[in-house]
Amino acid sequence: MEKKYFPRKFKIYLPLIVLTVLLVFLMPTASKFNYDYKKGEPWMYETLVSKFDFPILKTERQMAEDIEKVSSNVVPCYKHDASVFRRIIERLGQTDLGVLESARPRIASELTEIYSKGVIARAPQRDSSAYRVLLVQRDRRTVKQPVSEVYTFEQAQQQIYDVLASVKSVQNLDSVYNATGMVRIIEPDLILDQQTTDRIHKESIDNVSHTRGVFRAGQTIVANGEVVTAEIV
Repeated sequence: MEKKYFPRKFKIYLPLIVLTVLLVFLMPTASKFNYDYKKGEPWMYETLVSKFDFPILKTERQMAEDIEKVSSNVVPCYKHDASVFRRIIERLGQTDLGVLESARPRIASELTEIYSKGVIARAPQRDSSAYRVLLVQRDRRTVKQPVSEVYTFEQAQQQIYDVLASVKSVQNLDSVYNATGMVRIIEPDLILDQQTTDRIHKESIDNVSHTRGVFRAGQTIVANGEVVTAEIV
């Protein structure tokens, strides 16, 4: 087979070299911002007008503030466990209340009232408006429920204790309360769904915009003599 060789004469390659050099010079270069300015001082140059549309990026501080705001507004999610109330009523029916027997109907009524609203292990600690409500999943439906309308574990226990305290004939109530097992009758039926709460939290952060607006072509960015602010730069 006949071998083919590249031409060795320089003039063959000269057009390619010239074309390469031209392409390098014709390629766009990054534009430079040839202005010297400081925040809080007047803009000493001519009025700067946008030549094209471009987004206004947030500063790191603005992003951090927006993320913190979004995070503080994430509502915690809970799942309702209907089996808890059934288990507690069954437990009450099997409990020997002794001297507290007369209070059994009132205890049952109070438990019904408590669990109609729900019991959480502890109140959310975050100090924000979002933590005044909960997202509660009941029977495949998710509803918002004010924290003030649910019981914490301690509040529910106190409600039952107050019912027992109304039995005038009982002495040494604390001993009876512990001996009958009533101290252990309450358990939360609203269980924190940490996985869903974390997912909503992450989605909320991911949706935080990195821009705070758009400069349109022809819009004044900063006028001559105008004080340069953080919003401008």
